[in-house]
Amino acid sequence: MGSNSLSNKISELSKEDLLKRAKSYIFSSGLNDGASKLCKANMKYGLAQFHLIQENYGFNPKATFISSPDETISRNNFRWNSGLGYGGRLNWGDGNEKLIFLNVKPNCCGILVGGLDELPDPYDIIKKIDNVKSTELYYDDVLINWDFGVSNHFINCFETKNLSDTKFPPYMFMIHGSAPEFQNDRYGIGLYIDFSNTLKELAIEKQTLFGKQYILLDSDAKEYLEFNKKAIHFSNKKREIIARNIFNPDYKVICNTPHQFLKDFNNMYLGSNSTDIKTNIVQTNIFPTALRADLACYLFRGKKSFSRTVLINNDFFTRAEDLELLDLLSNANILPHGGGYMLPDVRRVQKVLEYKYQRYFACELVKDQKKLKIVRDVKELQFEYRGRDVILKSIQLELGEVIARLNPIFSLKL
Repeated sequence: MGSNSLSNKISELSKEDLLKRAKSYIFSSGLNDGASKLCKANMKYGLAQFHLIQENYGFNPKATFISSPDETISRNNFRWNSGLGYGGRLNWGDGNEKLIFLNVKPNCCGILVGGLDELPDPYDIIKKIDNVKSTELYYDDVLINWDFGVSNHFINCFETKNLSDTKFPPYMFMIHGSAPEFQNDRYGIGLYIDFSNTLKELAIEKQTLFGKQYILLDSDAKEYLEFNKKAIHFSNKKREIIARNIFNPDYKVICNTPHQFLKDFNNMYLGSNSTDIKTNIVQTNIFPTALRADLACYLFRGKKSFSRTVLINNDFFTRAEDLELLDLLSNANILPHGGGYMLPDVRRVQKVLEYKYQRYFACELVKDQKKLKIVRDVKELQFEYRGRDVILKSIQLELGEVIARLNPIFSLKL
């Protein structure tokens, strides 16, 4: 897309041209399987809404989605129906523009990786978990909500295989969890626009051609960002407290990093680690990528991404240059936190049917392309977790260097 089309007022474009323009702001490094294609098909609707709202408030309408190899659907219906997918970084400014899109719904989810000298007994862990769940634990006067039995939140133990000069303990565990305590307005403004009445009263509701977005501006955006930072800190501490109560209190913290969080006013990480170690949110340059329970997990040392070579090889460079996004793409700094959802029976999206701001995705099936599965709420779709292809793609894209393989011993989901 050249500079002439960018100089036009985008609110004067047709729906078709708005979507075409939005599509050019998607830089996909996903596996291009059915879930990846569904993500891209939906994401252009979200970006088109962002662009219209940005222009309406005098911001540069250049919201961009940079996906990571785990690019996939969002199984949160509110987020998905807002035109948003999962697995990557969503950017809509330089980080300082006081505009926040609330439909992204940050939950401050992250993974703590801890090191152990001895392998714990699963039965002992089960007993300790039962004790923790029956005990009121607090941090900063907030009652800790046990959320390690919901969604894909889990506790796993591994044997360590060192693959670099960094020497890790012989055993490791992972605790995967978020901060549901902060989703509503019990402890402040609230993170979730569909859970917090306080947040909904503050938010500006914007109806666009493609649906509704909720935004915050100026001092309200600043208040929300501060609350988000508080929630990230709480989520990190919560995982550490749970780990101390379940494992040896002397365990070694290898890393404790969020992957579903608002980094600043204009950057949302949707299931992706941020390898930008210059920010206060990122405390280490070690990041986990967790696959399904029967496969090894991996620890990466993060790299600055994308390199010029990777941008050229993936046909990003010229488009990023034309859209004046080269600096953003050269500092994408993303790394998958997991494999992401795979939809085993979906081949591709044939078309999107729109009705009253609702989108129905007509998907061709893997085994019979003549048959269509038409879906609106993708949460109901059959899914699996991807495997090592995500690791290989991350290495290929130079997103990080593998420094350890964690071979699974047992997984607990209670």
